[in-house]
Amino acid sequence: MKTSSSLWIGGAVIALAAMTSCAPATQLTQSWAEPTAAGKTYQKIVVVGATERAPTRHRFEDAFVTALKMRGVTAIPSYSVAGDGRLDKEAAAAKLQEVGADAVIVTRLVDQESYQEYYPPTYSTVAAPSAYYGGWYGYYSLGYTYETSPGYTVQNKVFRVETNLYDVKNDKLLWSGITETTITAGESPSGEIEPTITLLLLDMEKHKVLPKSQK
Repeated sequence: MKTSSSLWIGGAVIALAAMTSCAPATQLTQSWAEPTAAGKTYQKIVVVGATERAPTRHRFEDAFVTALKMRGVTAIPSYSVAGDGRLDKEAAAAKLQEVGADAVIVTRLVDQESYQEYYPPTYSTVAAPSAYYGGWYGYYSLGYTYETSPGYTVQNKVFRVETNLYDVKNDKLLWSGITETTITAGESPSGEIEPTITLLLLDMEKHKVLPKSQK
């Protein structure tokens, strides 16, 4: 009876751990939309990733552009028209007019923190009641069915990113959202670029500031 109870508890712990590990790394924590923006159609959107890391910026902007095109929206990565590095306001405004952009999506990191997560040791035994009746060696050998894995600590990071959609003509904020991404030690934040973009676009669609995906 004690053995079956232990197995049940162990199974419950494993199931809980599995559920926790399946939790999404990125979540949309809050969003807002200008009520009058619902249903408005944009012909061309420029995507801006506000980071000095060119490779990350390129990947993010390219992925966002691809996702927008799947919704039938013409989009352009900002690096392709304004180059790498910090954007100059007047020069950028001129470029937006030059390419005929009527909206801009700007994404930037607003907060980053680190925290440690401790995973306690795990223990398991392979019960074999019949061994108790097999003499001293049978009982002795049970000692080798007891297994343990040591506890350990991992360093996780949380990235909070804000994304805004602006109307170019009047420089008005139309939609804003904040995502929170938890990256476990050893993982790369770049792996969450596409999931983050998906969450952002779904919420924009929900607020009717962007059309639904066509694929």
